[in-house]
Amino acid sequence: MNTNSYRTRRVVRNVILHGVLIFGGIVMVFPFVWMVFSSFKPSLEVISVDFHLLPQTWTVRNYVRVFEELKLLRGYANSLTVSALITVSALLTATLAGYLFSKIRFFGREALFFLVLASVMVPPHVVLIPLYALISAFRWVDTYQGLVFPFLINAFGVFLMRQFMRGIPDDLVEAARIDGASDFRIYFSIILPLVRSALAVLGILVFLWSYDEFLWPLVTVHKPEMMTLPLLLGHFTQAEAKFPGESMAACTLVVVPVLVVYAFFQQYFVKGISMTGLKG
Repeated sequence: MNTNSYRTRRVVRNVILHGVLIFGGIVMVFPFVWMVFSSFKPSLEVISVDFHLLPQTWTVRNYVRVFEELKLLRGYANSLTVSALITVSALLTATLAGYLFSKIRFFGREALFFLVLASVMVPPHVVLIPLYALISAFRWVDTYQGLVFPFLINAFGVFLMRQFMRGIPDDLVEAARIDGASDFRIYFSIILPLVRSALAVLGILVFLWSYDEFLWPLVTVHKPEMMTLPLLLGHFTQAEAKFPGESMAACTLVVVPVLVVYAFFQQYFVKGISMTGLKG
């Protein structure tokens, strides 16, 4: 009886847990599903008080209007270029700094690492005006350099890599040094292969964050040909407020690269999250 009672409670608990998770998943996914279906509705049907998920009248005119009115391909090129440059730079600097702070002893290491962590706590709005003044002095307004420069180093990435690399045995590094390997050889041949999962996590996070960045491009970009997708989308939805169907189509097109990145790297992302959570 005790065994049967325990199994019954376990089944009930699992059913409740899965029910809550399924409900939460539906709540999270529903706005996206509604956006996609609304992009195929006429604008009057989107704002109709009679709610229905599936379109009563299917149309692709919203997508046609978006491609006619927006320089969407140029926006894709700008966003992907900026995101790729920021991601590559963040991964390189984070792994180098993480190796420096975790495996190389030098005077003031902890104090310097504290300053890196302290920079994470500074709100980005505080440094917005000084950064713009610096970019303007370099004449980097409306350039890729201006969009990328403030984000070449990611303090959170440095912290993540440092914590992950601390889990790599010091004996492994010392053995390589005894064999005559330089720090750069250790970094490229030993450290990087062991932190691939963490690199995948950081790469996805930085790419998605830089792809979605809106405030900095809004400040530094004035020419339409240099606008990133979030900036184009913001101008478009404001100008086309009376046509929500077109806005839904534009939003759907903008979110496609995010879904592609997650679809390809989901396995590495989940694996990296679980592994990095075990590192002290």
